[in-house]
Amino acid sequence: MERRTFLKKAGLATTTTAAALSVGAPAVIASPKKIRWQATTFWSPKVKIMFDMVKEFCETVKVMTDGQLEIKLYGGGELVPPPGAFDAVSKGTVQMGSGSPYFWAGKSTAFNWFGSIPFGMNAQSVNSWFYEGNGMKLMTELYDQFNLVPRIIGNSGMQMGGWYRKKINSLEDFKGLKMRIGSIAGRVMQKVGVTTVFVPAAEIFPSLERGVVDAAEFVGPVHDIDLGLYKISKYYYTPGWHEPGPVLEMFFNKAAYNKLPVHIQKILDVACADLNIRTLARFDAQSGATLDKLVQEHGVDVQVYPKDVVQKLKEISKEVIEEEAQKDPFALKVHQDYMAFKEKTAVWGKMSEKVYWNTMA
Repeated sequence: MERRTFLKKAGLATTTTAAALSVGAPAVIASPKKIRWQATTFWSPKVKIMFDMVKEFCETVKVMTDGQLEIKLYGGGELVPPPGAFDAVSKGTVQMGSGSPYFWAGKSTAFNWFGSIPFGMNAQSVNSWFYEGNGMKLMTELYDQFNLVPRIIGNSGMQMGGWYRKKINSLEDFKGLKMRIGSIAGRVMQKVGVTTVFVPAAEIFPSLERGVVDAAEFVGPVHDIDLGLYKISKYYYTPGWHEPGPVLEMFFNKAAYNKLPVHIQKILDVACADLNIRTLARFDAQSGATLDKLVQEHGVDVQVYPKDVVQKLKEISKEVIEEEAQKDPFALKVHQDYMAFKEKTAVWGKMSEKVYWNTMA
């Protein structure tokens, strides 16, 4: 009798507890709200590494957010013309874009310093400026004026100096040339007698073929071999004094970014930093083998600019950059910070990397 009474009470208690737990409980646990973004980039899907890395970014973000944030990517020209990526994100037409900061120098010359300037910092130093100096702080301040949140996502590393149909033995050899080159470097070349012409990547080969330009620079071996520039120009010059550490970027519409949950904002930031490392690694991994292919299989003649030519270009570059910085108070502020950081990091670079590579020569 005592046992039956105990079991009866136990059953009643269990039923009562279960009923109590069910009171007020939702029938279904709500899933996080799906967020869908659109993104455009300056790069065509045919421009490998640059476009590929942005595509990988979108895939990574989807995985890291467990599908909560999905980003549909459009290549350059698919949604808006490549130069329109900046404005499309700034106005909120799409939520994300990518390119390189100096593409937008027409809006403010300060963008040049966040991309690359002639005889500026290399990829390693410029990363230090962004992460451990004032680079990211200043970049954020500039992009904020355009309703954007910027992040760096990579670097091509030192570029090549360009393709020429004839050897460059002195500054005189530049005079009268028509060259595909832009940004501040274009102004430097103009001062030595070059007529600068800027054409999109896809038009470089036909422009060389038709004589619209006599020389051209784009990025480096990985992309130049795909463009087939070796079929038109025999001489491939180094170093890429004009772009020693060109930065690649991602930028988000500020309002869209601020609406995201904090943990997703952090995921975007971390995914950009991850991409920044892997993009440079991919360029470094492929450039040497591709250059060797250009030389061994296609007979490309790799030339080094004469020392006196490089020295003169360096002097002219300094003058042009100073002139450019004076055009805008914010650009001057960025320039001064950039140059101060460059000098500070150069002390270590000269005593370590430079000495090491000289012993390898």
